[in-house]
Formats: sequence, structure tokens, C-alpha cells
Amino acid sequence: MAPRKSKTAAPASTPQPQPLLAAQPQSAQAAAVQKGLFLYTDDSWSQDYFNKNDLHFIERELFG
Repeated sequence: MAPRKSKTAAPASTPQPQPLLAAQPQSAQAAAVQKGLFLYTDDSWSQDYFNKNDLHFIERELFG
């Protein structure tokens, strides 16, 4: 048998983590404003699920 060659792994460069927030918000509401996350206060979010030309409608029909 031929001698085995030693396998050397190429050094993996670890990417530096990006900071998620510039400053930690002091409240959940401030964090939502900073990220643009809001809950709807009306039924406008559901309109796509009943529009036959929208993918949400098809998903609702298939999986609902």
C-alpha cells in the first residue's frame, strides 16, 4: 500500500460579525420602530389571502 498523504485543511477565515443594532433600544417599542416591525391595527394584512391573483391566496387554498 502507498503511504497516505496527510490532509491539511485550508485555514478558514471567519467573517467578523456585523453589529445588529447601533445602540440597544431601551424598550420593545423603540426596537420595533428601529427595525420597522409593526403589527397591523386593521384587516389590511389579510387582503392578500383573499386576492385570487396573489400567492398568499394559493397558499391558503393549498395548505389551509
